[in-house]
Amino acid sequence: MALDILSVMLVGVLLSALTVLFLTQASLHFPPERRRHLRIWTVGLLLQPMAWAMLAARGQLPDPVSISLGNGLLLLGFAEMARAVRGFQGLPEFRYRLWGVVLAAVVGLAWFSEFRPHYSARVLVNSVAATILLGTIALAMASAYRRDGFTAARLTGAFAAFGMLVAFWRFFEHALAPRPEGSLFEAGPSDMVVFVYACVGVMFLSLGFVLMHTERAYEDLRKLATVDPLTGVLARSGLVEQGHRLVSESRRHGRPLAVLLLDMDQFKTVNDTLGHAAGDGVLRHLAARARLVLRGEDILGRLGGDEFVALLPSTDAPGARVVAERLREAINRAHMLYRGEEIPVPVSIGVAQVRADESLEAALQRADLAMYQAKRAGGDRVELSPAG
Repeated sequence: MALDILSVMLVGVLLSALTVLFLTQASLHFPPERRRHLRIWTVGLLLQPMAWAMLAARGQLPDPVSISLGNGLLLLGFAEMARAVRGFQGLPEFRYRLWGVVLAAVVGLAWFSEFRPHYSARVLVNSVAATILLGTIALAMASAYRRDGFTAARLTGAFAAFGMLVAFWRFFEHALAPRPEGSLFEAGPSDMVVFVYACVGVMFLSLGFVLMHTERAYEDLRKLATVDPLTGVLARSGLVEQGHRLVSESRRHGRPLAVLLLDMDQFKTVNDTLGHAAGDGVLRHLAARARLVLRGEDILGRLGGDEFVALLPSTDAPGARVVAERLREAINRAHMLYRGEEIPVPVSIGVAQVRADESLEAALQRADLAMYQAKRAGGDRVELSPAG
């Protein structure tokens, strides 16, 4: 059995070293602001080989070093991983709380190795600390469990939860049949599974954490493509995607769907007289005011320039016209303040209801014609498409 344990340790050390190299290389391909949590995780991973070296030197090193410090470094590695996961998920890192768990475990291990030697007591202390640290990783993924589909966060959280179950098994095995004498070289079934998890399982946790970063990077790229960075509303591609979805739902459920096309009446004048910074401010102002009027299920997007589109599900043409008038008044009533000067933001709005056999593009074209009709009538008004 001693040979088996040492073999597992050797495999764990090699896998930890390879995973550190993998993480270091992978982190170079992420933006600098994303690398901090990978660095914390890598530090935790680097502690693993040191810990196993000390544990393997049992009998050659003093017990406080081999047992207390070796297990302490192993637990500290998991604490740093928990910190990295919580920080990545936007949660408080709880650095000192996690370090406190490790410190309490080290004190307990030292007590039951130096002053009141008891093998199972050390196992209980170690198991409790490991359960808390792995539980912290699993709980940090709580939001991922509520989403549909496979995610790297779910994989990582599930593997951390599996580690908790293994630690529970070892805890109850030693609680029900305590062994005053013993060591990791005299491992029982649960001991062996724990050692394999601690040595080899860290690689799978690390892989899941890197995949979480990859998914986040992909999501950032998707947002760049679907969200307008200036105003925070949907960009053209995202607007079209959501629009097609709403048209399909409208036909499937037999509910009306309306389209509003908003265009500022004095945008070019603002840009020419006050500069593009003022023009950008006006666009942000329009988007912010529109959000205050629209419902949560309504979709707001920017087609380009100073043209915005609002998609109103379960809304017919008369109802959409009422919403458009509220929008026009809300935008025009609250002037934008730029360098101490109030800038009016009048808009012309075209309204169209999507026909049962009509595409989104055709409805937008009719709303566009209605919007130009509003401009020809003097602007700062709402016009309903005759076919709407």
